[in-house]
Amino acid sequence: MKSIHRSLLSMYMLLIIAMPSVAQSARLDSLQRVEKELKDQVQLLQLQYDSLYRIIAQCKTDSQRLVQYKVKDKFDKQANRLSNRINQLNDEILNEQARLEQEERDAYLTQKQAEIQATSPVPLKGEINGHPWVDLGLPSGTKWATYNVGTTNIHGVGTRIAWGETATKKLFSPDTYKHQGVSLVSYAGDAEYDLATAQWGEQWHTPTLQQWQELIEHCQWQYVMINGIHGVLFTSRKTYNTIFLPSTGYTDDETYKLKHTTYNLAYWSSTGISHNGAHSYIANYEQGYMTTTNRYVAHCVRAVCSTSNAGTTTMQDASATMQDTLSMNQDTNATAQQTTITVQDTTSTVHQTTQAHKNNAKTIQETAKAVKKTAKTVKKTAATIKTLHNIFRR
Repeated sequence: MKSIHRSLLSMYMLLIIAMPSVAQSARLDSLQRVEKELKDQVQLLQLQYDSLYRIIAQCKTDSQRLVQYKVKDKFDKQANRLSNRINQLNDEILNEQARLEQEERDAYLTQKQAEIQATSPVPLKGEINGHPWVDLGLPSGTKWATYNVGTTNIHGVGTRIAWGETATKKLFSPDTYKHQGVSLVSYAGDAEYDLATAQWGEQWHTPTLQQWQELIEHCQWQYVMINGIHGVLFTSRKTYNTIFLPSTGYTDDETYKLKHTTYNLAYWSSTGISHNGAHSYIANYEQGYMTTTNRYVAHCVRAVCSTSNAGTTTMQDASATMQDTLSMNQDTNATAQQTTITVQDTTSTVHQTTQAHKNNAKTIQETAKAVKKTAKTVKKTAATIKTLHNIFRR
């Protein structure tokens, strides 16, 4: 009896400690009206229980108590129905509040992203091999995928794998682990071990331990619910871009069964330790952190690409470079043609100048001969004048 009494008190406290919403909607108003009605019903049932307990305490015989216990059974059924409805209502209220918060958050982030993109010389979002990435403004330039490997939905779990394996399976245990005892320190970008590379291409890979640590250090962490799915939202402090890591659950080390799929998430890094362990990212509604775990358990993969200005940006840059190169080649060709013409003209001028020099030299030689002849004539004339002068003196 006391357990039902305590249950009612707990239900009442759940209704009292409802999360305050940051915004209001018609649906939330309606849910809160239902919440008030249920709160009144809980209080009334609590009074009925109190009255029933006093009556039972005054019963003299078992038959009298039996009659009251039948009344209590009816109260218990009513209490169970109320409990189920209250739990359902709490979920509905939380979902609606999460939706409103998501709308406000998305509107704010969209505006900030547009402002940052307007001043950025390169795109802050793009695609590689059909898979979208976002730039979170990380120092290394690493770009993160917007959804898990094995899905195209940002809320989807994707493919669960053991560390270093590229296919899922029904049982995750030491006996079914493909690389048991293999000395493998890191497999980033190796398609034999890396699910991201194997499925998405060589420009994608599973994040290293350092890349996970960089994400945690440079982005804002928030546990949220998006479209009814719990998970972690990482928001860039520089670009305001986000990635959402949905809850995935993980397999138990001992029972090998999948658990905690609603609130917990587990993602692999490509960095291993010893022969049996590896680094992974674990989170729940309280915190997220890097840890080490057995390689044979099931985790998911969120891929990264490290290409500078990944995908679309790289292609645009390459295209621009090609255009610049073509333009430079055209300019160079034009210059070469002009230079060739100039050389040809210069050569022609040199030939003409050389011929002129030759002609001048010939003329000089002919002039020199004429001068010599004139000199001889002058000498003869001078001799003749001298002879005549001597004759006249006589």
